[in-house]
Formats: sequence, structure tokens, C-alpha cells
Amino acid sequence: MSKKTVIVLIMVFTLPMFGIHGNHFVENASAADACSGDIEPILWNQTVGRSALVPHYNYYSGYFGFGEYYDEDDRKGRDHEKDWILEPPREKTELNPEEEWMYVAWDRNSRLDTLTSNHHSTMLVGNDSIGALRVNLSAQHRTTVCVTVEALNETNDDYSVDVYLMTSSEYQRYTELYYSSHSENSFYNDLSEALSDISPEWRSLDFTGWRSYRDAHQYESVNQINFALNLDGPESYTPIFGDEMWQDFYIVIDTWDNNHDNDASAPGVVTAADVTIITTERSFILPNYTVAIIFLMMIIGMVIFP
Repeated sequence: MSKKTVIVLIMVFTLPMFGIHGNHFVENASAADACSGDIEPILWNQTVGRSALVPHYNYYSGYFGFGEYYDEDDRKGRDHEKDWILEPPREKTELNPEEEWMYVAWDRNSRLDTLTSNHHSTMLVGNDSIGALRVNLSAQHRTTVCVTVEALNETNDDYSVDVYLMTSSEYQRYTELYYSSHSENSFYNDLSEALSDISPEWRSLDFTGWRSYRDAHQYESVNQINFALNLDGPESYTPIFGDEMWQDFYIVIDTWDNNHDNDASAPGVVTAADVTIITTERSFILPNYTVAIIFLMMIIGMVIFP
């Protein structure tokens, strides 16, 4: 391969990257307008889903060691052949405004439409709880999420919550930790606390752990945050046995003291969270293999030009 050919190939594959960076600077210059746009009404369970986790309801109550069993003589036990009843659940309080369908009968398996429009929603998230919006993000659009929270009917200058972005599988592990942490008879929570300070490179091996999307979209102890992301492609995977599985995204408002070391504590009030989602169509998208080709061309160039 001639020197001229190598130079031409390197220029062909690197010039588009400079074009994208130029676009990026323009977008950063207009960051103040990132959360504005033509807002369309939400079609619930079609474009956006709503769910919650609350301290007075535990999906796993009575299973896998979560919850206490009592036999007919009112003694604690684990003999499932005897009649038993579950320990009475926690009572719902005025600090838990979530409706029952949000945490009992919410639909996590239905397929949502790809999100290509702008939406706004105000969520009321109870104390020691989780509020989440489920969306199906588009790889053809840049998505900007803007979150502002405040204590409902309260004035608190030191008020903050945690905001996370997760895929469906990440959110599933997160919910398991929440349910376990709110059970009086579970060793799972003790293990998760012990491993809370594990370094990022080892988190995938932590069976009690959970991560945000790309291990980056976690914003803890905040009352306002804006973040954006571009997907390389649709979030899906195909297991060895079974059909292709799609990953939705969850925008999570966290008002409980999870096992992270730097997260906000439960605020003791109801949280009003304003969430705005803005989508912008991407004009140019490089294929996933572009980076590998660029590095290959650079290595070839280094070999030819000693």
C-alpha cells in the first residue's frame, strides 16, 4: 500500500469525527435551551410508562427469605408444610402518595413506542421510595433529560435526591435490592452494604450490586440535573436460549438511602419531580466499527512511516 493511499484513507475516516466534534460545541453553546421544545401529551403505557417502589409493599414478601413466617401456634418458623401467615405489612402513610397500580400492577413487559417526541411529567415520589419513568429510547435521536426536584409543601435548603438512568436489566437488580433492604429478614442487604465501596472494574462480579447505564449516569445528592446521551444502536440482546430481549430505559428518582456511599438519605418529605425529555434527530451517525477502522489505519500508518 502506497504512502498516498494510507494518508487518504486516514483522512477519509477521521474527517467525519472532526465534523461531529464541531456539532458538539454548537450544542454545548446552546445548553440553556436543551430542555425546551414543543412538548406533546404523554400517551401513558404507549410512549411512557410510570412505576414506583414503596416501603409498604414488597413484591417478594414471603419468598427467598424476605418476610417472617409464623406457624399456627404463633411461633416463628420455616416449615412450609404448616399453616403460616406473613408478618403484617407496613402501613401506608401520608408521605406515600403513589397510587396502588404504580407498584402492584404496573406493566413492565409491554413494548413501548420508540421515543421520538418531547414530553414533560411531574411525579410525586414518597419518602423512602422510588419513582420511575420507563421509555424506549431511539438510536436515531439524541435524548436530553432534565430533572428538577423540590420538597412538596416544604422549605428545605439542604434538600436533595438521587437520579439514575438504567436499562431494564439494571433496574431489575436495583428493585431486588430495594425489596431486600425493606425486609426485616434478609441477609442480602447486609452483603450489599459490605460491598458498596467496590471499585467499578469489579462491579459486574458483585451479585448483590447494581449499576446505572454505562456505569456513568448516576447523579447523587442533587436537586437539579440535566444529562444527554446518544445510543450506538438499539439496546437489545439475544440469550443462548430464547428470543431477542429489548431493553427499555428507566429514569429513576431515588428518595431512599440505598447502598451507595455518597447517595442522599431519605428526605422525610414528599418529592415533586419535574422531568422533561427532549429528543433531537441526529443528522449523521457513524457506524459502530468506525473507531476500530481508524485505529487500524493509524497502526498501518505507523508501520509505513517509521
